[in-house]
Amino acid sequence: MSQPEIVPDKIKSPFNYKILAGIAGLVIVFHIMVNYIIIPDYREVTASVFSFLNPLIAAIVALIVAFRYKGAKIFQKAYLALSVAFFAIFLGEIIYFTYDVFIPEIDPYPSIAEVFFFAQYPLILTHLIINIRFFSSKLNKISKIWIMVFPIGVFGVFAILSGVGSDDFDPNFDFYYGAIFVYFSSLTLSIAVIGAVIFKEGVIGKAWLLLVIGILFNTIGDTWYYNLEVLDQYNLEHPVNMFWYAGYWIVIYALIKHKNTL
Repeated sequence: MSQPEIVPDKIKSPFNYKILAGIAGLVIVFHIMVNYIIIPDYREVTASVFSFLNPLIAAIVALIVAFRYKGAKIFQKAYLALSVAFFAIFLGEIIYFTYDVFIPEIDPYPSIAEVFFFAQYPLILTHLIINIRFFSSKLNKISKIWIMVFPIGVFGVFAILSGVGSDDFDPNFDFYYGAIFVYFSSLTLSIAVIGAVIFKEGVIGKAWLLLVIGILFNTIGDTWYYNLEVLDQYNLEHPVNMFWYAGYWIVIYALIKHKNTL
């Protein structure tokens, strides 16, 4: 009589570090191409097209994962929310692109595009909370403190970089407006980290950690960008753009990895 196969307590799904290295390399190469190789007249359009394709691809992959959860309504709702979040970013980028390229007399920041950019946060938070509540109904004190303290800490960094406390600081619209996005971006990251801790030993642990890294890069990008807007220093050549590129690509890799574990 044959012995039954032993099912491991943990299913290992390691990172493919070549893919992560490839993402880093492509981000750097693309940034150099856009700013120093492509003809100047086409640089803005190339970067803009690339910017709205990234969240669109992430939205499509998240939707595929949602359909893979057919029959599991809780997880399907979670990944549908994530898909809609990235689709909202895509719509925001399209609107920003339209103003920037076709209606240059209107400043694309701030504009109606910001409504769609902001929509990502409650949607991504919905995805995170649904998953976390399913596996862990209650958070411990450390987790609760982390969720409260971390966003405040990130806001503090944003405020310092924006010049709060200095004689030259002028608390204008850009500062208060950017502060809202920075807070919710860092709140999203703080909750994603809690999820990574909860799932670290599970089947989707590696995929979730990648998702957290992707959100981390986007949080850095958001915080840095709104700080640059306060100081009126943002431009296409700024390295902040690379954080967004890398963030989306890592999220896409996380979603593909998650799909392959189902």
